Amino acid sequence: MRIKSGLLVFILSLVFDLAFGQGDANLLLQYRKGPDMSRYRKWNFDLHLRGVYMSPQGNHAVPKIGYAFGGNIQYKYANSFGATTGVDLLSVHYQYQLNDNTTTDQIRYLSFPLAIRVFPSARIHFETGLLFHHLLKAENSAIVDLRQNTNTYPEGVFKNAFGWLFGVHYNIWKKFYLSLEYRFFKRATITQRIQKNNFNGFLVGVHFLIRSPNRKGP
Repeated sequence: MRIKSGLLVFILSLVFDLAFGQGDANLLLQYRKGPDMSRYRKWNFDLHLRGVYMSPQGNHAVPKIGYAFGGNIQYKYANSFGATTGVDLLSVHYQYQLNDNTTTDQIRYLSFPLAIRVFPSARIHFETGLLFHHLLKAENSAIVDLRQNTNTYPEGVFKNAFGWLFGVHYNIWKKFYLSLEYRFFKRATITQRIQKNNFNGFLVGVHFLIRSPNRKGP
């Protein structure tokens, strides 16, 4: 938890310091480098694949590796500031750590971000924003619905949920970026159940931009 809290504070401080700066001239003075002032695209698109390491909040479950894949649309209002949205298929996988339950859950969502991005240099950008998770399917490794004799949880156990993200992206080569993201999302949960709608954790991803980010375009 200390590692998560430290990373979250670090990303938050960078994002807010940059977001409330005085534009590109200030960024150049601070960092001695910045985006190409004359060559950038307003619109861009990326495809990405991420590893997911998330679990319910609390100590009753531990995360296992999940996955996410999808695409984003990015619009740059200026060469150092923009916004993005898109869609992911997100799979959250974790195992219960209880004396009478060591089964695993796999929860699948469609995830829709709406985030702002700040570009302090041509190779790095930070983002933060809102998330909406639309539940597709929730399954356990054991039979959990005795009436239907199925591994799929009955309706109402897991639900749609809103959340927040904090992330950093780094350009490793041409149109390819690596990303590290912390996100959490939550929804009111019946307290007697061990199944929770409150999740947090990390995503590590590889992103491919469809268009070159450093060429002037529409």
